[in-house]
Amino acid sequence: MGVRGLVALSLFCILPLAGCSKKKQQDPPVATGAAAAPADSGPWTLEKAAKPYAGTTLRVVGEALPPLEAMGKLAGEFEKKTGIKLAIEMYEHSEAVNKVMLDLNSKRGRYDFILQPHRELGRFVGNGHVVPISRFFDNPALRDPSFQPEKSLTQRLWKEISWYDGKAYGFPFTSLTMFLWYRKDLLEDAKEQAGFAAKYGYPLKVPSTWKEYQDAAAWFHRPAEKFYGTAIQGKRHEALWYEWLNVLYSFGGDMMQTEVGSQCGPIIVNSPEAVASLEYYKGLMRYSPPDTLNYFWDDVMALMQQGKVFELIMWNDATYAVENPAQSKVSGKMGFATLPVEPQSKAGKVGQIEGWTYLIPAQSKNPEAAYLFIQWMMGFDQQLAQHLGGGATARPDVYEHPDVKKLTYSQAAADTNAVARPKPTIPQAPEITDILVRELSLALSGGKTPKAALDTAAKDMNKLLGACAPLVHPVK
Repeated sequence: MGVRGLVALSLFCILPLAGCSKKKQQDPPVATGAAAAPADSGPWTLEKAAKPYAGTTLRVVGEALPPLEAMGKLAGEFEKKTGIKLAIEMYEHSEAVNKVMLDLNSKRGRYDFILQPHRELGRFVGNGHVVPISRFFDNPALRDPSFQPEKSLTQRLWKEISWYDGKAYGFPFTSLTMFLWYRKDLLEDAKEQAGFAAKYGYPLKVPSTWKEYQDAAAWFHRPAEKFYGTAIQGKRHEALWYEWLNVLYSFGGDMMQTEVGSQCGPIIVNSPEAVASLEYYKGLMRYSPPDTLNYFWDDVMALMQQGKVFELIMWNDATYAVENPAQSKVSGKMGFATLPVEPQSKAGKVGQIEGWTYLIPAQSKNPEAAYLFIQWMMGFDQQLAQHLGGGATARPDVYEHPDVKKLTYSQAAADTNAVARPKPTIPQAPEITDILVRELSLALSGGKTPKAALDTAAKDMNKLLGACAPLVHPVK
């Protein structure tokens, strides 16, 4: 999820409001480009399907991270096959979201397809900003018969990342989750093992519980040496909310009582479990750098790359960078594992479902050509190349490839995806995120107690969502 700074980049010729109640509405009209290629008796090929769109340049925007960079490296191959070029704009996470919202609200149609976090999907659908992918998928002139997403994609992930209210709006660009990063070389150091066991009474090992995580952070916290036990993402930014969710879920809490992200439901964000999770999370600040309240994912990733932190929780699409010897001093020294558990909770092993999805705006000037590129990128060969280049695929067959199995972080990502939980994608999801970012920030900075912060968040969520989201834990 993190980025390495704001970039605006065009790649050519390289190597790809509704309320809580659900209102039925007609899908928005979609702009159309050149007429689809007429059907003939021969088999479907990408070259034939793309012939009417040769010379088109597709404009896309997304987050400046290895998955998008890897897509860019594949775009030249698509152009050779089709004559369709790609112009990619890359920005920091929040900026990429804001750029898209400005374009969609203005209806200018700057982007032919967009890459956006799935928490935005309900808002896009409710405002008629994106069209169902079936408009193209069901067109025999565009549909590659060999592409069968109902078989090739992990259905639970696809339907949370790219579906809304029972309808598919796209395909996963990335299937993201967060897991444990730690310094394997330090964990296996005999001197460190002996000292830790003498102090804590049990062997130094990969933390399997949050207490063990805290103990390891305390043991390795050596601020005089500018080395820190952990590093939390305490900045008032989406990163803070995302990171805390891992602890919240582990402690048996959640934001709302729902089964899928597109549902509205009772609010439980201020439950005793949630309060305990925030108290624990705040406690990790004592083992973090002194300016941790200024950090988001870029900053803590850089700390790990520089060899200045023992353990942290980070995204799978950022792991490529920490294992890249050209970018990281700790490449080859890292270990990766699923999140610790909270033994007092029944939650067990958990993770979070997150992802960026391919979407075609209603105002796209070249929707058919955009679909052809998206469909091509979902193919096995492209998904494999993108994943090996830092992507995060939703195709289980890619995870089974021998080259993927060799990745040091592949198993941790796959295991976490298997137990990952959904988060809200309702139209108000971005506002829910804003409420929690604000209150979590106040809790970490000492402006409020964890309980007071979550009570306020619960009240504000209830005010935002209304009758579909009653408070399970009333605020006095």
